Amino acid sequence: MSLKKINEIINLIRKNNKFLITSHVSPDGDNLGSVTALKLALEQMGKKAVMIIDDTLPSSFSFLPDIDKIISYESDMEVDFDLCFILDCSDFKRIARVEELLADKTIINIDHHGDNPSFGDYNLLGDVAATTELVYQLISEIEEIKMDKEIATAIATGLITDTGSFRYSNTTAQTHQIMADLLTYNVNTAKICKEVFDTYSYASLKLKGKVLENLKVDDSGKVAWIKVSQDLLKATGSTLEDADGLVDYPRSLAGVEVGVLFKEVEDSTVKVSLRSNYYFSVDKIAHQFGGGGHSKAAGCTINDTLIKAEDAVISTIKKELSQVN
Repeated sequence: MSLKKINEIINLIRKNNKFLITSHVSPDGDNLGSVTALKLALEQMGKKAVMIIDDTLPSSFSFLPDIDKIISYESDMEVDFDLCFILDCSDFKRIARVEELLADKTIINIDHHGDNPSFGDYNLLGDVAATTELVYQLISEIEEIKMDKEIATAIATGLITDTGSFRYSNTTAQTHQIMADLLTYNVNTAKICKEVFDTYSYASLKLKGKVLENLKVDDSGKVAWIKVSQDLLKATGSTLEDADGLVDYPRSLAGVEVGVLFKEVEDSTVKVSLRSNYYFSVDKIAHQFGGGGHSKAAGCTINDTLIKAEDAVISTIKKELSQVN
C-alpha cells in the first residue's frame, strides 16, 4: 500500500471540514467498525462527520462506540458535506440509495476486496484481512489523531469478525501486530467475541435447529448447504438477522470444501452466502450471479425463488468444482 496515497487522503482531510461516511448494505463487523473508527478519528481533528448506511444495523454490534449515531438512509434527505468516504465496498452499487447523495462529490474509496475496481476519485486499497486494517494505517499517519479505547475497539471488531477470531487464512503477521497494539488501549476482546459470536436469542436457537435438520450435502461430499425461508422464520419467530453466521455450519462439516447459506429475503429475492475452506474461490461463483467478495468468503443476491436460486448456485458450484479437481 502506497504511503503517497495515504498522504493524499490526509491532505484532503486537512483541507475539508465536513465528511459523509458510508458503507455497504447488509452491515457487518468490518464495515461498522471502519465507519465508526473513522468518524471518531475525524472528530478528534475537529471535523464534522455524518455516518449513513442504507440498511438496518445488526443488534449484535450495539456495543460499538457511536453506532447509535449511524443514520439510516431516507429518500429526499439532505446532507451537507465536502467529500465522502466509502468504506469496505468492493462495488460502488453496494452503498445502495446513498449513491443519490453523491452527485459531483469527491469520493475516497477505502477497501480490502481484491475485486475493487478503484471507483473512487482517491483509492486506498490493500490485500489485508479487513478494511479496519487500512483505517488503522491511515489514522496512524495523522499526527493530530491519538488512538484511544473507542477507536481501538472499533478497529479490533473489524479484525476479529473478518478473520473469524483469527482462524481464517486471511490472518497475517500484520493483522496480529495491529491487534497487539490495539490491546494496549484496553480493548475488551472477550466482550466483542461474546456479543458477536456467542449471544443468541431463544428464537435464533430454534431457527438454527430447524435449519440444520435440513442440511444438504452433494454426492461428492464437498458441497453442503442450508436454507432459511420466510415460512421458517415465521414458524420459529425469528428474523433474517438470526440467520447471520449460519453459513459456517455447512462449511465446517468434515470433507466439505464449499458451504452455502440461502436466505429468502422476500418472494423472489434470495441472499446467498458462500464460504470455502482451502482451494476453491467462491468469489468466482458470486461474480456469476452479480455479487462479489473474497476467495474464501463471498455473496450475492438472486432475484428468483428460493428453489431456483438453490438449483442455480449449487449446480454452478458443482460444475466449477469438477473442473478444479
